[in-house]
Amino acid sequence: MDLELDYRPFLIFGIICTVCATAVTLGGIDFVGVWMDALYPIIVLFAVASLSISWIRWKNMNEES
Repeated sequence: MDLELDYRPFLIFGIICTVCATAVTLGGIDFVGVWMDALYPIIVLFAVASLSISWIRWKNMNEES
């Protein structure tokens, strides 16, 4: 496993964070709880960062071959 070229862990983590952020947005405090609502900005930050890193690594991997 080459950590410079492996994009899958970041993609999976980004998808999980995106699902959590969507649940907070659509469900509200009654559905996910207060702690998840408080962590919403961090979850969105992780989602955007992880998906961006996975996109950059995937794009670099395709350009090298």
